[in-house]
Amino acid sequence: MRAVRWLDETGQARRFEVLCEVGDLEGATLADVGCGLGDLFGHLRARGASARYVGYDITPGMVEAARAKYPEARFELRDVLAEGLGGPFDYVFASGTFNIRIPDHDAFLREMLAVMFAGCRRAVAFNILRPLAEELPEPFATWAREQYYEIEPDALVPDCRALGAEVEAREGYLPGEFALYLRRPAPLQEQRSPHIISPE
Repeated sequence: MRAVRWLDETGQARRFEVLCEVGDLEGATLADVGCGLGDLFGHLRARGASARYVGYDITPGMVEAARAKYPEARFELRDVLAEGLGGPFDYVFASGTFNIRIPDHDAFLREMLAVMFAGCRRAVAFNILRPLAEELPEPFATWAREQYYEIEPDALVPDCRALGAEVEAREGYLPGEFALYLRRPAPLQEQRSPHIISPE
């Protein structure tokens, strides 16, 4: 089942690899929206990336668990949609953040992407589920469609371009999902500001 695949460590590592291919992360500032247990930070540390990381989540228990798991990283309880990112970052990531369906999910997703893109200097990178295969058996198929938010790339790319982003889709790295990079046009990218964040 897709939910099981999402919890697979090999699949998670591949997702992180794809997100990290959005650009040069060395010395960059990076916000992880919906950070969960903070395992993106663990992935960055394992590959020796020097990105200055901040993880945001709206669930207090997740933030506490992430702090316990990675005490050297910075994690904050924050509703990014209501409060913004708290300052610009070179890159803004979201891995799995948009997969669990909530009321009015279409509007929520697009509002979140607008906030994330407004808060990035270089790019946003996120992954999301695509629709389940039609031949999946019931009642699992109905349950999954009610539980998970799914969308095709072609339905989302125009909205991302409307934000002013140069959009690149990454497909085929794992079944049932895709990733999008929303990059700022190169002439508009600002210089990095190393003073913005530093893990404490």
